[in-house]
Amino acid sequence: MQLRGTVVSPGETRTVSTRHGERDLAEPLIRTADGEFSVTLWGKWAETVEYLQSGMELVVTDAEETEWQGERGFATTRESYVIVEPGFLVNVTDVRSWVQCPRMYYLNKLSGVPLNYPVVKGTIVHEVFGDLLRGADFEAAIDDRVEEAGLELGLLDRDPEAVREDVRQNARAIDGWLSQGTLNAEDSWRSEYTLISERFGIKGRADALRRGMPVELKTGKNTNREPRFPDKIQAACYALLLEEQGGVSDELETDGGAPDTGTLLYTKNTALDRTEEAGDLSPAKEFSIGRGLLEFVVRTRNEIAAMEFDSGVPTGYESNAKCEYCFERDTCMVVSGRLDQESKAGQIGSALPEREREYFDRTYRAIERERRAAHREYAKLWEQSARERAEDDRALIGLEPAGEELREDGRWELRARYDGAVSKIREGDVALASDGDPINGHAELARVERLGAEPRSAEKSSGQSPRDIVVSTDEPVALKRLDVYPSDMSASGMLTALHDALLKGEQRRKELLFGDASPEFETVDEEFIPNNAAQNEAVSRAIAAEDFALIHGPPGTGKTYTIARAIRALVERGERVLLSAFTNRAVDNALEALSDQGFTDFVRVGTEHGVREDMQPYRLDSRGDPEELARTLREAPVVASTTSSCGSRVMREQSFDVALVDEASQLTEPATLAAINRAKRFVLVGDHHQLPPVVQSEDEASEDDTVADLSRSLFERLIDEHPDAGVMLERQYRMAQRIQAFSSREFYDGKLRPATGTVAAQRIGDLEGISGDALPEKLRDSVVFVDCAGDDAAHTDGEEAARIAELVERFVEAGVAPGDIGVIAPFRAQVATVSRAIRDGVAVDTVDRFQGSSKEVILVSFVATTPADLEGPIFDDYRRLNVALTRAKKSLVLVGTRAALEVDPLYASVVDWATDP
Repeated sequence: MQLRGTVVSPGETRTVSTRHGERDLAEPLIRTADGEFSVTLWGKWAETVEYLQSGMELVVTDAEETEWQGERGFATTRESYVIVEPGFLVNVTDVRSWVQCPRMYYLNKLSGVPLNYPVVKGTIVHEVFGDLLRGADFEAAIDDRVEEAGLELGLLDRDPEAVREDVRQNARAIDGWLSQGTLNAEDSWRSEYTLISERFGIKGRADALRRGMPVELKTGKNTNREPRFPDKIQAACYALLLEEQGGVSDELETDGGAPDTGTLLYTKNTALDRTEEAGDLSPAKEFSIGRGLLEFVVRTRNEIAAMEFDSGVPTGYESNAKCEYCFERDTCMVVSGRLDQESKAGQIGSALPEREREYFDRTYRAIERERRAAHREYAKLWEQSARERAEDDRALIGLEPAGEELREDGRWELRARYDGAVSKIREGDVALASDGDPINGHAELARVERLGAEPRSAEKSSGQSPRDIVVSTDEPVALKRLDVYPSDMSASGMLTALHDALLKGEQRRKELLFGDASPEFETVDEEFIPNNAAQNEAVSRAIAAEDFALIHGPPGTGKTYTIARAIRALVERGERVLLSAFTNRAVDNALEALSDQGFTDFVRVGTEHGVREDMQPYRLDSRGDPEELARTLREAPVVASTTSSCGSRVMREQSFDVALVDEASQLTEPATLAAINRAKRFVLVGDHHQLPPVVQSEDEASEDDTVADLSRSLFERLIDEHPDAGVMLERQYRMAQRIQAFSSREFYDGKLRPATGTVAAQRIGDLEGISGDALPEKLRDSVVFVDCAGDDAAHTDGEEAARIAELVERFVEAGVAPGDIGVIAPFRAQVATVSRAIRDGVAVDTVDRFQGSSKEVILVSFVATTPADLEGPIFDDYRRLNVALTRAKKSLVLVGTRAALEVDPLYASVVDWATDP
């Protein structure tokens, strides 16, 4: 049986005499749904209590029930595994790092992946490996993958022909092995196979599987007969995951079963001179995978999960690593010294001031809580049924596969039809494509390329017509389900940014961030925007800032125009500018404004699917001539990317005079650091009265003062601490006076006002072809409240959806184009309900997705029929209400239940405002 519970008391290890001799045991006390029980952990599993803590979750597989002096208990058996905190999914590569040295694991988390030749070459060789497995031509694969890495090779000043030869030498080991009798026509291969373990709490992507056995590629050399131990551990991790699945599925044409052999392929061995090197120069080294090795993998994984339980920092004493032979020893000692951490390697240098170390510790803990929150999302892949995930907007299920095709780039294009259901999955996302079971079935990481497009040949059916999903994957899979794939990459990026800011940052910058200095400004007399004093002052402040400037841009105040004008002014002064933002949309909007002002000397960094179509001509492709690509990036006066891309190994090598960050109020503080670390000065643009940073662990962190508050942006903190560094844009160009009045009064101290009389007086009848008289009299006002009784359903309201559909029809009948109408709802379930009820062409989405956009007509569905319903996303934070109320230009219609809304003072005032013209 499998035993699962929460640790009440860890217990201690002791040695007892048995009929088999002396054995170690430990007896932690755990609480299950059936009560509290003692669990006897025998042998090596007894070591678990050395790092076990109260409150941890503990799982014992294949446990046997025991009884001692009338007390019921449980004990491990020969078949048992003991798993600590199984909901924390440890990456296979992290297990390998921990085996090398726990400090290595920690340092890798902090410093990220650097841009260096061994890393880039390793990536190329791995891609060639996958190509060769798929039957690609040897030379063509090498040429293609070297060209694909053109940008990184150019930044490293590498000659592409020399790289080709270097890769060729490594690839010969792969090609030679594949050509040997080791393989035959019956061999089944899979490359980059995604594995997620519910049972063991491990995830990873195996380089390849052959006959269900793991094959790992290493671009270094190994002249020993046996693989290196850390490499063995990595392959054994995949064997463990495959054992849980019973081997790969029948679809892969393998015999399944638990893998008992692993293969390490050391590609550099074929490049060695046999006259100079001794030992075993064969690249492929097989090894046996026994039960003892698999148990060691689980115990190592448990050590990592236990340390991460309270965001601990390893010292290096947890393993038998030899510091004197470690190539990271100096780095380890410097980090230990600067952060005043205990380390087996020792310390070098003076420690950071106590306040900086405290800031690092609190922010580190907050980021790690975000990582654990992401891991809880992984757990929902198996905790929730397919239907529950669909209802929670985390999956699209019941997809009908509609074909697959191998593309020229070596990836598979998969197509499926679905019913247009709403989910959190968006075009450009990385999602988990599966045959219907993402855990125990066949799953592949997929890039969503098209979502919701009309099918190539669709027959209209009753109700909603089917729509196409198009994704790309490394390997084909029957596309029957698509799940949100949680990622802790944002946590990793924030950690690296924190590391760079405190351990590599300039002292002046840190004095400013920690309140030991105030920002300074030069005097600028030039006029930049003649017809808007606040915008002109904002540009002047950005130009004059010697440290940083802050631009507060409420809705519709021309923030994007001001950003573009500031960038132009900076470039005119010879400054190199990094333009960044939280979302791709904001980056592209700012570039569009620059283009409208006649400036196009910029480079857009981003993926093909993330960058808007009209900005594709400016996107810097990573593929091409290395020298030309590197020169383009290095010489560009303006480089634009999202803040997450600012932490990439390409962007971390760039430096700028000024970083201008839009949507700064939506970014966590460490996420903002990722962008401003790249520049000498920075300008933050945002509005802390609109959407805040998205923090998954916010409720948990708010109760712990040892953890930083990631929900408060750096923009908000600095504008509170240094109000003189900020400029508020006060004239808005979007909303009629009646629409903007509430937000101005409630959120902006009455300072927000229409830019012109025309803006203030605009009405729905001003639109071309619109007859205001054709609207019902009530809808002629700029702001309207429609009382709707609702239907008491959770997170959706069919009555409100039906009423909204009627109101939309009234506007369309009056001549308003569907594309000029938007509907905002607090829940995706209501988005789906409204979408089914109204005509095509009307934008329907959540508050968060509507930020940054506007429509001539906006209808808001509150989905609150009782006072108890006032707990949704739009009610939890006044800033979401502000966003919802400020998207409309000429007509704002609020639909809700008056009796429920009036219970809350803020919403009561909204109802009063909307009811009384």
